Amino acid sequence: MMKDIKLTNGHIDQASYRVEEFLYQEGLESAELVRMKLAVEETLLKYQEVFGTEAVFSLRCLKRLTRLRLELSIPGEGLDVIEAGGQPDSEILRGILAGMGVLPTWQYKNGKNVVVFTPRKRKKLQIFPLAAAIVLALFCGGMCQLLPDSTGLFFSKQLVTPLFDTAMGFLSAVAGPMIFLSVICGIYGLGDLATLGRVGKRMILRFLLLPFVWTLLVLVALLPFFRTVSGGGGSLELSGLQEMILDIVPDNMLSPFLQGNPMQIVFLAIIFGMALLVLGNRVAVVASVMEQANALIQLVMEGVGVLVPFFIFCSLFNMLVSSRLSMLLNAYQWLLLQLIGSIVLLAAYTGLVCIRRKTPPLTLIKKLLPVFLIGLTTDSSSAAFSTNVETCEKELGIDHSIVSFGIPLGQVVFKPGAAVLFLSAGICMAGLYGVPVTPAWLFLAWLTTVVLSIAAPPVAGGGLTCFTILFMQLGIPTEAIALTVALNVILEFPATAVNLFCLQAELVDSSGSLGMLDLERLHGKKHRGGM
Repeated sequence: MMKDIKLTNGHIDQASYRVEEFLYQEGLESAELVRMKLAVEETLLKYQEVFGTEAVFSLRCLKRLTRLRLELSIPGEGLDVIEAGGQPDSEILRGILAGMGVLPTWQYKNGKNVVVFTPRKRKKLQIFPLAAAIVLALFCGGMCQLLPDSTGLFFSKQLVTPLFDTAMGFLSAVAGPMIFLSVICGIYGLGDLATLGRVGKRMILRFLLLPFVWTLLVLVALLPFFRTVSGGGGSLELSGLQEMILDIVPDNMLSPFLQGNPMQIVFLAIIFGMALLVLGNRVAVVASVMEQANALIQLVMEGVGVLVPFFIFCSLFNMLVSSRLSMLLNAYQWLLLQLIGSIVLLAAYTGLVCIRRKTPPLTLIKKLLPVFLIGLTTDSSSAAFSTNVETCEKELGIDHSIVSFGIPLGQVVFKPGAAVLFLSAGICMAGLYGVPVTPAWLFLAWLTTVVLSIAAPPVAGGGLTCFTILFMQLGIPTEAIALTVALNVILEFPATAVNLFCLQAELVDSSGSLGMLDLERLHGKKHRGGM
């Protein structure tokens, strides 16, 4: 702890090095460590500008359970430098970070400005807990096969299933509020739309609309690989589609959350988010409460990630006891559909950029490959952040202003790979559990999967809640979630890689349309150190 030392440049340097040392000891990844160190240093410098070098500050580096906490305390008049001192781009970035739950918080307590940073450790694959869950499920399920059938069914129905249903009930209870708060904070965090300018508005619209286009293209490509049934005539289908569209508007405020209707939840969130955006400072207190509630529920959802091995154990054990292991084997269809959909998506984006920007395909793929491989091997867009920024600026020739705004925002809302993951999961599970796949059902699946891919926050446990809401909306039995969770652990990796690939390709195309793309650098005609 550093207590009541002056706000001189030397002491600020000491504080930043103390932060670096603490985070290094806690195993934080280097990119996040550097960002946190610079953020603390910049915050102290801003307070130095206002209060002078004779003012004092304190620094505390704490660890509470598994959460890290950096706490700055600066006596003086109440001033939130993070909120008050930024340009439009920094205000936008502030809102994006708030939606991710990593924004530093400010409070004025007992005559002191208290700024708290909560660094995140890199998301790690729980390989040992997952392996232990699989081995334990196979062992327990195998032992039950040696016992009378009634014994295995007793363990399944009286012990495992009630615990699993309770955990899923909790997941369903927080799924709706998580989506609602995430969308509201994302909209409000954009700031005044008038300050975004032509570039910001264009990029936001593309990030929100293009996933619908690309996912529809993937759905068309997947049609030959599964069976659809007739909905009973064109007029019936038309009335069904009309009813689904009108059903987006809820009858009251509570039913969307009680029924887990994602379209109605998102509709309400958009209405409230836009209202907060229009009212601005007049509802600053309400907006602050929303941001704090969003951070709280995302922290709860991160804890859900601890339950993944439990979900896998329950899924495999129940399948072995009830002799439904064949369903797990037939789930290869999900892998096949996701693979085909991902290939279509990657090929379409590569072709679009190569044609519009006159870039050789091999040159483009070679430059996009490093970030793609990081996503494929880590399942983390955060782990690829620094490489993503460097590649976009130095290799792809994208203007810095596009990169600084587009990458943080894109990693939060632009996730076409996740949309393909949700869509292929819905189609596969509908086939396994006998849910009729009609044209109206496909329309609803397309709409819901894209909305969920945009609305879901990039936190551990976010995908689990999305599957819960998706299956409720599509009429797929909740027992399919157990199988989905077991397979999703693996299939999330390629989905993350596709998200990153598409984001980089989209930034190339967007910057080219805006005249903010260095084509010579993109084509490899300019040396890395050239000016």
